[in-house]
Amino acid sequence: MGVVISVINNKGGTGKTTTSLNLGAAFAEKGHKVLLIDLDSQCNLSTSIGISESALHVGNILLGENTIEQVIVQKEKLDIVASTDTLLDYEQRINNEPGREYILHEALQTIKDKYDFIVIDCAPSLGTLSLNSLVAADYYIVPMQAENFAFIGLDKILQISEKVKKRMNPKLELAGILFLKLSGKTRFSQAIISNLNNNLELKNKVFKTHIRQDIALMEASAFGKTIFDYSKSGRGAFDYRKLAEEVFLKVKNK
Repeated sequence: MGVVISVINNKGGTGKTTTSLNLGAAFAEKGHKVLLIDLDSQCNLSTSIGISESALHVGNILLGENTIEQVIVQKEKLDIVASTDTLLDYEQRINNEPGREYILHEALQTIKDKYDFIVIDCAPSLGTLSLNSLVAADYYIVPMQAENFAFIGLDKILQISEKVKKRMNPKLELAGILFLKLSGKTRFSQAIISNLNNNLELKNKVFKTHIRQDIALMEASAFGKTIFDYSKSGRGAFDYRKLAEEVFLKVKNK
């Protein structure tokens, strides 16, 4: 049965989409069957894989208009459930539904056996859709940057996730906190990383792999490609391969 990973942070610009896309692609490069799910109305994950518009999308699944099998788009190396720029309207429409946080979890039950990994790209919020991702997930990853205000929202994410684990999804675990866009080992960035590593509650919860600054990561998504299709020998591809190996070691016995 596939391992479901939610990539979540309620702060924008932290690298959620870059990580969802390229972690999934790194798994696929190793021969794993991977499904990506775009839960963000900005549709960045969808466009990053070459889908500018999709007739069917995740909103149709949330409202029960279509099954997930009908919505999945099969690409050459990755499958994806695309998003829509009207997704917030769909979120509002399910807010009065009983058990609204379980909709995605229920939808995934029919296809989990077909995939090794299912990676969910969340919007920069902790609304109903992000809660859906946590209820559906086995693990969650929190991407962040080693910069001023990097910790804003981290405590809230951890608190919400712990409540989801206690009340709705007892199998949910933090896979790790991932630092992105590192530009050299500056004193400030190292201080932030060290601070988290020395936090008793987060001990061993920071990924050893860091995603270094790499212009190719930004260029790849702009051209609708993964980093492995755009610059497979570059530092971005190297880092995401290492991350995939680290994540795999954490989840393989789930």
